[in-house]
Amino acid sequence: MRSIGIDPGDLAVKVVELDGSYKRARLLHVHVASAGVPTANPAVRAATVADVVKAAVAEGMKGDATLGHSCREAVLRTLDLPFQGRDAIRKVVKAEIEGEIQSQSVDDMVVDFLELGPGLEGGTRILVASVPKPGLRAQLAALTAAGVDPEVVDLDTMALWRAAHFAGVFAPAEGEAAGAPRTTVVVDVGSRSVKVLLVDGENLVEMRALRIGESAVADEVARKHGLDVLAARDAVHRCLAAGCDVDVEVAAAELPAAVGEAAEPAAGGLPPLPVAARAVTIAHAEVAAAHRAWLQRLARELTRFLTASGRATSLRAVHVTGGASGIPGTSDMLADVFGMAPQPLDVLGKLQHQLTPEQVADLGPRIATAVGLALGRLGGPDGFQLRQEDLVLTRGFERVKFPLAIACMVAMLALFVQWNRQQQELSNLGLRIGSSARDPKDPKKVAFYGMLGAVMRGGWFDKGDHFRIEQQKGKDSSGKDYTGKDLIAELDGMPVQDRLRFVREKLRTVAKNKQSQSGVFEDVSVESGLAVLSRWAALMKELEPTLGRFLVTRVSLSMKAPNRQLQFVIAFRGDDFRSRHTALKAALDAEMAKPDSPFEPPDPKKPPPGKEVEQFRDTANSGVAGAYYTVTMPIKDVFQAFGPGRGTVGAAPARDGLEGREVAATEGRR
Repeated sequence: MRSIGIDPGDLAVKVVELDGSYKRARLLHVHVASAGVPTANPAVRAATVADVVKAAVAEGMKGDATLGHSCREAVLRTLDLPFQGRDAIRKVVKAEIEGEIQSQSVDDMVVDFLELGPGLEGGTRILVASVPKPGLRAQLAALTAAGVDPEVVDLDTMALWRAAHFAGVFAPAEGEAAGAPRTTVVVDVGSRSVKVLLVDGENLVEMRALRIGESAVADEVARKHGLDVLAARDAVHRCLAAGCDVDVEVAAAELPAAVGEAAEPAAGGLPPLPVAARAVTIAHAEVAAAHRAWLQRLARELTRFLTASGRATSLRAVHVTGGASGIPGTSDMLADVFGMAPQPLDVLGKLQHQLTPEQVADLGPRIATAVGLALGRLGGPDGFQLRQEDLVLTRGFERVKFPLAIACMVAMLALFVQWNRQQQELSNLGLRIGSSARDPKDPKKVAFYGMLGAVMRGGWFDKGDHFRIEQQKGKDSSGKDYTGKDLIAELDGMPVQDRLRFVREKLRTVAKNKQSQSGVFEDVSVESGLAVLSRWAALMKELEPTLGRFLVTRVSLSMKAPNRQLQFVIAFRGDDFRSRHTALKAALDAEMAKPDSPFEPPDPKKPPPGKEVEQFRDTANSGVAGAYYTVTMPIKDVFQAFGPGRGTVGAAPARDGLEGREVAATEGRR
């Protein structure tokens, strides 16, 4: 596995590529480049870092990138919470740290925490880091534009602790007594800040970033002599290393506007003469004095930090690294503060690499933080994750992951609703066709809903003279007659959609057996009722011009002998409803008098069934009068279905020597 660590640094950007695992890591590439003149504009600084990282990736670096963020810009607080559990802590950590931050709103900061160990009364002691979003957002945006998307952003102090852990400086020395001091100090002396770690055993206790880096000496020299920071820093390093004065030649283009001498116009109105370059002498005495002042200030800050931690008497070792750790006087100052000589933090000694001894001496102290960042992706100890909330990495899939999840949930909900609807419709269809129903008191008793229930209701199938299928004893039959109980048992065990068809087939078998037994065969079973309705519908269609607008509210057809009849209720609206009813009655009488009509005149001896007329008046709207008329048309027992040429209903062909003869129309559908 490959991993890339990006340390923006103070004056130089360090990018390293590691391969392997946390236990056996190999250094593949190192890229170090100047970050330019320090600027207060975060966008300019971010663009410079992104250009360096882009150049490093172009050299062939691959792997998951981890970006380091300066602890100098973070707010660190140690809190004791009265409970445990990372998830529970994450829910309240932002609210808990809000009162500790006075410089800006906590909503404009990324907050993460590290569990340091058990707290008071069974709680948890945590180290909380809060980082402002604007600078971090600008850096991430610049890296994204350069084609690099770090998934993890960690503090440089945590990366320094991870690098020291990888180097093995926290492990107990061979032969070390059990009660020996356990606190290890790691110091990273940088250009703009000095990072300090206190580690008890292998557990991080405290970290701090002191904003007094060695560039304070260069800044003072630059202000005094009118130099840019980079030139002043180079002169300071040369002066301290050589122990003598240093001459610096500054070109006219490099002179600050306030320092360069004003150019006087040439005679004759010619353009002003360019300002000549000048030489600046940096005295060793002033550099040494500024350096001593910086060391004294740094010593006071380190002493204050060590005293506040309460671990001044339990130190076991001090390790130093950083680009400015080799400046003369630094080791002596650290030895005075901590009471022991500092040892170099040898990270490259644990890494496999192909660097020369000169490169190791130059790069080793400078890339410790970058190596610690890369080690986090190779299985190293966890640190902070500052890429949260609106700064979280959204790759191609991550951008659509949430909308896709919502769409899937909506689709699943729609499918569930549709499935539930189909199940409900299926259940309703089953009830309409003939689902089974059992009596709770008698589970063996089966009844049916819907159409099948209407067919089976009334006990008709229970009577042997109505429904019985005789079976001959043979290979596939026991010879026992098939009765209504057998039919109900079979219906109960088959799918609902097959039940009506099954009953129909059984009834056809029964009808065929009875026809064979009686010798009476009926070719038309349902056309008689259909013919009546067709003739009545045609008659009403012909009467529309005569009757005008009317409304048929109910039609009832009964083909059951001996009272075959068609009854309907018709409504006329208007003052002429009586005359229109008279016209209807005359037309019906004429129809009943026709010899080919299925209707016959009513028997004058039989009273009409029910009330024949019911008047109404539409008083709510227009006050128009009208009436409902109930009309009853008796049906002949024998008639020609669908007119001449179709034969007499009930006429059967000659079978078994029987002559065809007219029979009564069978009972049809209502």
